[in-house]
Amino acid sequence: MKPLFSGKQAIVFSMLAIIISTNWSCKENTILPKNLVPAVDNINTFDSTISLITHTLYQDSFLTGGLKGGLRLSASNSFYTACGSISNDPSFGSTLASMHVEVLPAVPNFTFKSATSTMTIDSIVLAIPYKLAFGDTSFSSITQKFKVYRSLDTFSRDSAQYEFTRDTFDVNRPLSSLNVNFNSLPHDSLLIGGQLQQPQLRFKLASWFADSLKTQVDSGANGALASFTSFLSWWKGFVIVPSTTKGNTLGYFETYRTRMTIYYRYPKTGGGEDTTSDIFSFDPSYCNRFNAIAHNYTGSKSKAFINTKSAQGDSVLFVQNEPGLVSLIQVPGLHTMDNVIVNKAELVFTTSATQNFADTMIYGTIPRLQIFSTDSSGNNDLVASDYAAFNSASYVDGTRSQVLINGVNSIQYRFIVTNSIQSLISRKDSNFRYKIMGANVGLPAAYRTILTGSASKMDAFKPRLYMIYTKFKK
Repeated sequence: MKPLFSGKQAIVFSMLAIIISTNWSCKENTILPKNLVPAVDNINTFDSTISLITHTLYQDSFLTGGLKGGLRLSASNSFYTACGSISNDPSFGSTLASMHVEVLPAVPNFTFKSATSTMTIDSIVLAIPYKLAFGDTSFSSITQKFKVYRSLDTFSRDSAQYEFTRDTFDVNRPLSSLNVNFNSLPHDSLLIGGQLQQPQLRFKLASWFADSLKTQVDSGANGALASFTSFLSWWKGFVIVPSTTKGNTLGYFETYRTRMTIYYRYPKTGGGEDTTSDIFSFDPSYCNRFNAIAHNYTGSKSKAFINTKSAQGDSVLFVQNEPGLVSLIQVPGLHTMDNVIVNKAELVFTTSATQNFADTMIYGTIPRLQIFSTDSSGNNDLVASDYAAFNSASYVDGTRSQVLINGVNSIQYRFIVTNSIQSLISRKDSNFRYKIMGANVGLPAAYRTILTGSASKMDAFKPRLYMIYTKFKK
């Protein structure tokens, strides 16, 4: 699969986004059907535009593995694991991602096809399929070195791992290293049995690991291969980390399909040798996997806008996919408004005209934002009452669209939030907030965008709430 709007593709995509005007449509979730929303007559039915107060803050506690609320991400084949480094985004600083993954033999009490005393392991290869990349994958992109280590931590499959979960590993005994260039990786396919395989990371593991594995197998019922529990207790998994913070790309990998292949030889009956292999793989019923992701905004444009708590809000909003920067949205004055029937309420956010266009060409913009209900602390996130399952009939949109404002081509995101605004007015809730961030599509830390904030002097681009409402007749 091709990278996510990166390198030359990002440039093409961004230019097309400016040239092509797209029609905007919302899948509305309103109290009244669209064709029954009354016309504004300024007698009974009115429209109103309300300015928002917006702040940028960091959204932490993003689940990358383990179990939480019945959700086990390690068993989801649509969650991809990030690995790599972005150190040169002047607007959003640096991102460093490493991954933890475990494998198991096909059966407990595993044995080789020949006694370990008579067989010879030629090599052991850890292979992780490549999905796509985010960032700069141009010909000039920086080659990154990935290193593999033995995990020393014990992470229960039933304990939640977040983006800030840090694995400890045996740094003094690296298992393997590999130079990775995301420009060539998508075209680096292995040919096996005449079939072209999906591009993948292939790490040839150190000989000391092969020797140790042989010893455990040869120990039979007293060794680590006697049961799945024994194996995972002995070998707690692999940690793959970028060995340098210099990079401009995050790769996404299907750790769900991780394979460790053992290639070996053993004597044939009648003389000579036979060659064969055995495969250990990720087993979602027993194995764990998770991502560790670290952002550092020091020295970037976003740093000065994080958690400012300014009374008027920030002039610019920095937004990333989870985990990362999000926008906290306050709708002032609604809690003092007389009770009305809200026929339609729409939040509108527009990209900042002052953002660095060169950055945007490399890293793209968020394809779809998601919205949550929260409070003034930014905690206790709840899905907004308007917001339903992703891509469902009642989804409140948030899709990226193209608009022309005062002759300037801009990207805009809109949300229909009729139900929650109606509830806010009825409850007289002054503590209510919205929170917006990039929609989670199984690619942690991919995408970012810069929106115009409430303190901007460019009124036409500022975030607003548009309402159509009907007053109660007295």
